[in-house]
Amino acid sequence: MHELGLAQDFWEVIKQKAKENNLKKIEKITLRVGTASGIEEDFLRHSFVDHIFPGTIAEGAELEIIDEPVKARCKSCGKDITSAEEFALGCPFCGSPDIEISAGKDIYLEYIEGIK
Repeated sequence: MHELGLAQDFWEVIKQKAKENNLKKIEKITLRVGTASGIEEDFLRHSFVDHIFPGTIAEGAELEIIDEPVKARCKSCGKDITSAEEFALGCPFCGSPDIEISAGKDIYLEYIEGIK
């Protein structure tokens, strides 16, 4: 379950941002997770809520996870592709395997809300 390791890495960033902004309590954390990232949302949520938040300034915080849809472009024909299923075996328009994913493959810390 690489989601726990990922959550731990993000927690370090979250703690640093909370410190930089003099937050005493974190009330909400919003993450943007790409649908092609391979991240299991339930495992990621479990990692934060059950393993990381307890006993910290984020205990009881709301964790919002926003799905970021896939956006890709075929390098051969130049057509835009908006679903990972569409290009699983190549470009749905020309069949080329030369696809570039431009969004929906990463995970980002969108924002943190808290009390000073």
